[in-house]
Amino acid sequence: MPGHPIAYVDESWLQQRGNPGAYLMSAVLIERDDIATATEAAHAAARGHEYHSSVLYHRGHVGVIEDMLDVVNAHAGWSVISVHTPLRHGSPEPAPTSGHRVVSYLERQREHARQISLERLLRHLNTHRVRDVILESRASQDEWSLARASGTRVPATDRSDVRAYRRLLDHHAISHRMRLVHVKDRTHPGLWMADAVAWSAGRALRSDEPQWWNRIVDVATILEATTGTELRLNERRAAPPDGERDPHNLSQRAQAMSSPPPYTEPDQLTQAGNILTNLIAEAHHARTPTGEEFTREVLNRLDGLAERVNELNDAVSRIAPLPCSEAAVHLHDVNEPTPDPGGPDSPSISS
Repeated sequence: MPGHPIAYVDESWLQQRGNPGAYLMSAVLIERDDIATATEAAHAAARGHEYHSSVLYHRGHVGVIEDMLDVVNAHAGWSVISVHTPLRHGSPEPAPTSGHRVVSYLERQREHARQISLERLLRHLNTHRVRDVILESRASQDEWSLARASGTRVPATDRSDVRAYRRLLDHHAISHRMRLVHVKDRTHPGLWMADAVAWSAGRALRSDEPQWWNRIVDVATILEATTGTELRLNERRAAPPDGERDPHNLSQRAQAMSSPPPYTEPDQLTQAGNILTNLIAEAHHARTPTGEEFTREVLNRLDGLAERVNELNDAVSRIAPLPCSEAAVHLHDVNEPTPDPGGPDSPSISS
């Protein structure tokens, strides 16, 4: 749609035993007139690599990631990250007591965080008049083939995203002109840029290494997923890893902390770093109403409750039969003959 930016979306998460964790969903907004230029710049930054920030980092191609972040800084209209932290916040399911259920529990917890983050992101993108939201499908090629064979437009793995999108449409929270498009294509440069943004924020939270996030901090916003409050990656008090450290020369401690698996072994504990701890404190503050806000919310709920009670009373009075005593009196009043003014029981009037 002419005149409306396109948003490219990717995800990242931190989920380890002993760590409160975080889920991040990033979006890079590019004006339609700038897509060709941004795409060309992203291809140049990738240098022929199959772009995935975590893989490139482990292979030592940090410069490729930095160049991609510089493309975001130079060519993206804006970037936004919806963050849900701690990861368990708002999850209705208690932690399992038996070990064999842990993996599935963590997957459901992460899915819960994803849907909250996605809804917040779509609400925000709507304020920027975004009409096309492109995100990578999580479904396998086999799922896509099965979906096409059965005449289904969306594979089962991606349907939870579609349900979140439709909830917002039903509540008129986003424009009906916004489209959510899942693509199975890691070769799209827009998704590379979104991947780089999510990775840079994830590295700051995971390892107290904000140097990559700082490359795009002037063109990016972080939102608390539940409330939409703007947060920041606060690097104050962030202790760097021991030993020499720069974007190309990481200490042994930093290397050991890089891109851990989604869940560590039961005997491995991973504590939150300073940046994540500060972000969690910000998120908690954002979700905690002030005294005035709390009073206003309570009064609004009481007003709504009183109005509902009045509606129920009116409805009951229209359909409920009269009590027996009132019905008898009412019947007596109807059947009682009207006294004759001239009858014997009438008082006499003397002249």
